[in-house]
Amino acid sequence: MRAISRRLQVLVTATAVTAASLSLAVATGSSAQAAVAACNTTSLRYTGNYEYVRVPARSGSGVSCNLKLGQGSTSAVKALQDAIVTCYSASAAAKLIQNSGGVDGSYGPGTVKAVKSLQKYQLHFTGSNIDGVFGPKTRGAMMWQVLGSKGAPFYPWMCKNPTQV
Repeated sequence: MRAISRRLQVLVTATAVTAASLSLAVATGSSAQAAVAACNTTSLRYTGNYEYVRVPARSGSGVSCNLKLGQGSTSAVKALQDAIVTCYSASAAAKLIQNSGGVDGSYGPGTVKAVKSLQKYQLHFTGSNIDGVFGPKTRGAMMWQVLGSKGAPFYPWMCKNPTQV
C-alpha cells in the first residue's frame, strides 16, 4: 500500500512540474513585443536645447508600446509615419508610406512594409528583428523630427534620436 502511495505521489509531483514547465514555456514563448500594449497616444520627449520629438506612446505607460498591422491610435501611427517620411525622406520606407496613402494614421500593409524596409536598410536590423512591428527596439534606433515645446517643427530638416542625445 505504501509503495502505491509513493508512486502516486511521484506521479502527481511529476505532472505538476510538467504542467508548470509547459505554462512557463507558453508564457515566454510569445514574442517580447506581444506583451507590450498598443500605442494609443503620442508623447513629446525632451532632447535638450528646448527641443523635443513626438513619439508614439501609451497613456500611463510612457513610450513602452507597440504598433502593428491594424493596431494603434491614429495619432501614434501618424507620428511614426511622419518620422519616416521626414527623417528618412530619401529611403524606400518613406516612398512606401507616400505610395500607400501618405501620413494617414493607419497601420496598414503599406506601413508594415515601410517599417520592415526601415528596420532592414536604415536601422540595419537582421533576422527576426525585421518584423514590421514598431516596438521598443525600433523606437530606440529611429530618428525623429525636432520640434519646439508647442509641438511645431523647430527645424524642419533636423532629426534626432532622443536615446542618443
